[in-house]
Amino acid sequence: MGDPNRTVSASRRPKAIVRLLDFQQIEVIVLHSRLSVEDVLRLVSEKLELSFSDSQYFCLGFTDNLNHFHWLDGSVILYDLVASTSNPKGTLTLSHHVRFFVDTIYEVQCASTAKLFFFDIHNQLTRHELLVASEDYFELVAILVSVFVPDCQEHTIAEAISRVMPLSHPPYILLKTDQSDVEKKVFEKFRYYRRLPVGTGMISFIKLAEKSESYGYRMYEALNENNDKCILSIGYKGIYIYRRSRHQNLITPYLAYPWRVIDNLYYRDKKFSIEIREPKKTESSENVADDVILINDRQLSEAFSHPTTQVSCGRRRSNNQQPRVLLFPFTCATPLVCRTVWMSAIAQHRFFLERKELKK
Repeated sequence: MGDPNRTVSASRRPKAIVRLLDFQQIEVIVLHSRLSVEDVLRLVSEKLELSFSDSQYFCLGFTDNLNHFHWLDGSVILYDLVASTSNPKGTLTLSHHVRFFVDTIYEVQCASTAKLFFFDIHNQLTRHELLVASEDYFELVAILVSVFVPDCQEHTIAEAISRVMPLSHPPYILLKTDQSDVEKKVFEKFRYYRRLPVGTGMISFIKLAEKSESYGYRMYEALNENNDKCILSIGYKGIYIYRRSRHQNLITPYLAYPWRVIDNLYYRDKKFSIEIREPKKTESSENVADDVILINDRQLSEAFSHPTTQVSCGRRRSNNQQPRVLLFPFTCATPLVCRTVWMSAIAQHRFFLERKELKK
């Protein structure tokens, strides 16, 4: 006879709410303890009619109380996740997003995939994480208005813009153009896009966004070695570092680490570090920061042998003459954020290598 205390009614079973990019949501009841994130991803892919190839661009995640987004590995068991992070009612809220962006939208197979890319890039623009030139920004917002508020008139443009950009305009736009001028410029471009089919507008939006160096990137707040605020931006081309001004809340590009120059990534507790190959004497080092830490082999060995240190698969040389390395350290807000940054970087680097092989 089973334990009556273990009998749970259907209404009290733990569940997950999965929010989709097209504003739908799926409720998943955790009927058994072996249901994984990968199982839920397959369910979502079927609902959205994604091909197997395109479904690999997407992943599930959740946002913490510091507004950092955490990706979930497919092997994570949903029952354990609900128990550790859910609210008292046993409900876990997850989001379905594009994790891996491609060079051009024409690489995806399904029209439904392109539509989801459009929604996710819209989210990135709304979060002020898609950095573009002013004229491109006006055009992007105009396309959004044509898609979501096609009956917009000149006297309602302000309301329409607030619907598609609920967090207002990025500070770097308002630094050069005031609110009324933004509205005028957006409406001028909207007059062209209002005549185009919605699908054409979506593709135009994606193609314009692809020009941005921050296209498809996730940003995480951190501190550099001098305890200055910075942003780690992780995507399919590499890791970009941005500075955040203290007074105007502006972010500006500072350093770029393409995947081809990164040897290793590791973290311990709240410390995340990027290991770069030491430039050869014939190579230009103008892109190397002034505050680069040059550490010796003993220090590196100690870091990698520490029991709490997690290391990626890198290109470490096996000969006796170990090269010196340049190490860029950063401090994240919490150990969980640090682990997410590390795991995101590893996954993006793997995706970069896979795409590189496919293109060959």
